[in-house]
Amino acid sequence: MQHHWVVPLVAAVANAIICLLVLRGGVRKRALRVFVWMIFNTVLWNLDIFSLDYFSDGLSAEWWSQLFRIGVCFAPVAFFHAALVQAESRGRLWTGLLVGAYAVAGLLVALNFHGDLVHGVSRHEWGWYIEPTRLYSLVTVYIATCMAFGLERIWHAYRRPTSPRQRVQAKFWFLATVVQTPFVLTNLLPVYGVGIYPLGSLGNVFTMGIMAYAIARHRLMDVDYVVRKGVSFTLAATLVLVPGGVGIWVLSQSLDTQEPGIMVCAALALALIAVILIPASQAALETQVQRAFFPQHYDYRRKLRELAAALVHILDRQELVKRLGDALTGVLDVESCDIFLAEEQTARLALAYPTAQAGQPMAEGLVHVLERLREPILAGELEAIDAADAALFRARAWEVAIPLRLNDRPTGLIALGRNRDFRIFSAEDLQLLAAVAAGASVALENASLSRQLRRSEIVLERANRLSSLGMLAAGIAHEIRNPLVAVKTFLDLLPQRLDDGEFLSKFRELSLGELGRVTDLIADLLALGKSKTAERRPVDLGPTLEPVVRLMESTARKRQIEVAAAFDPRVPAVWADPDQLKQIIVNLLLNAIETGAPGGHVWLEARPAPPGSVVLEVRDDGPGIPANQLENIFHPFFTTKETGTGLGLALVHQMVVEHGGEITVESTVGRGSAFRVTLPTAPVALACTGT
Repeated sequence: MQHHWVVPLVAAVANAIICLLVLRGGVRKRALRVFVWMIFNTVLWNLDIFSLDYFSDGLSAEWWSQLFRIGVCFAPVAFFHAALVQAESRGRLWTGLLVGAYAVAGLLVALNFHGDLVHGVSRHEWGWYIEPTRLYSLVTVYIATCMAFGLERIWHAYRRPTSPRQRVQAKFWFLATVVQTPFVLTNLLPVYGVGIYPLGSLGNVFTMGIMAYAIARHRLMDVDYVVRKGVSFTLAATLVLVPGGVGIWVLSQSLDTQEPGIMVCAALALALIAVILIPASQAALETQVQRAFFPQHYDYRRKLRELAAALVHILDRQELVKRLGDALTGVLDVESCDIFLAEEQTARLALAYPTAQAGQPMAEGLVHVLERLREPILAGELEAIDAADAALFRARAWEVAIPLRLNDRPTGLIALGRNRDFRIFSAEDLQLLAAVAAGASVALENASLSRQLRRSEIVLERANRLSSLGMLAAGIAHEIRNPLVAVKTFLDLLPQRLDDGEFLSKFRELSLGELGRVTDLIADLLALGKSKTAERRPVDLGPTLEPVVRLMESTARKRQIEVAAAFDPRVPAVWADPDQLKQIIVNLLLNAIETGAPGGHVWLEARPAPPGSVVLEVRDDGPGIPANQLENIFHPFFTTKETGTGLGLALVHQMVVEHGGEITVESTVGRGSAFRVTLPTAPVALACTGT
């Protein structure tokens, strides 16, 4: 017994299920109501075919077919009606055409029940089929006319859309029409004597499913996604199954018909190969298909992926925000891009991009929206959730909002306006934007941590500078006290020797010399204690570092250590900040002096290095550094001295690296250590890391 009636019955049930799924969203929207009306008539059309295939006697088949033929009469005008609603066409012309089409549908229903469209049914291999009258040609013309007018309105919606969503919906309607047309023809051709199996019931399920998706779904796929998936799968399946099928056919021809086991094994092997190779081949072909058919979509999605990866490397907040806003505006070609970020001091959300309007606080209602957002959301999706929140989006012409969150904490919001060429934000686009937002959230946190770290480094550097100054001040105290004692002695003797010209002359020369020495020491100490913003420029080493060496001599003498300096006259100027350069040498000299034993020596030497750099070497003959401590000496807070802070060498390393230089150390226990600082003679683009 044949069961051809199963196909139209399953199609009717499937369309009824689609109708129920659409009704879950309510019928407040006119588009949903009209679409449900269209599906209802499609279900009746399916039942018309079912009745012809199911009943074994012609009278029953003809009676039920006549009853369900109402759907055939009203389905075309329902399609035209839905197209008018989709295109938002309302004028008198279109209203008049719609009323006329419904009048024709009513006339056809009357003719149908009067028996003027079909005069009987005839037997076919799949069941009964109608025998049309001459007036049935009106049905064919009516179907073609409604389809033509409906497609014209969909084309209008595609060419002149009022929103990006309307344009992509029009694409899906065209896709549905392309799918349905050949299936509809298989239903009409048997009426005119062409012996082809009617497959219209099967086709309209796909058509109604595609249209329902376009109307009821808020987060749509773009048609390019459907096309590239379909084309790539077809190509991959063809590449695998065609050669495999040919191979099985050749194998069947070469084997005896009594060997079915071999054929079964061959078929199973082909199925296994197809399961493995088709997905792999599809993945490889999909990118090529997208580049060939949709190069613009491929290009902007590639740029979004690159942007998500690049953001995490930007540590300046302003540069990061500008790069993010400019890239999103340019890549997506949107009418507006607003970025709100939390201010560091107040944690208040304020506009950070565009920079011309930066500082404007986020509206209180939007703050509440952001607190609930966990992923990108479309304005249409928000409208279905909360109309008041959606109104805030519409007032700013936003199409999509992407929350910036870190550790489930909202840190900002990216709001994008409409695309200039009315391209929607598809589900794939929203996934990419979520990845960009995640990268931006991490980058903003990194930028914040970097600023905090820099501020900490400045505080540590200032503390280290003050510590160095305190040690130097203690070292030169007696250097100032001795000349002042000499001057005081002469002043005590002055009343008794006022008439002694030779005494007065020597007193004047000695006092001026001693006071000049004190003035120089204080000037050097004050110069070293200045804290300025780093300003790199060409610096001559001799004139810059000689005052530092003079300051260190007094501290060294207290510990009975001799300090010597040698500056090669061939040494060029280095590209550095003078104050930081002095601090580097002070820290290295103090470190050498403090670790040295009485009678020891410390040497400072400057010499040319390979082209474009200079080496400053601080060497001592102290106890040296154990090998197991060498790798830690530049770590913050690592120290072997009882009163040390562990900041000196760490800051030296940081300052050298920021200058684009390098610092190395060689040490032998019992023989001393040598610190070598290599600095550039010209600006460098990328700093080297110290070792």
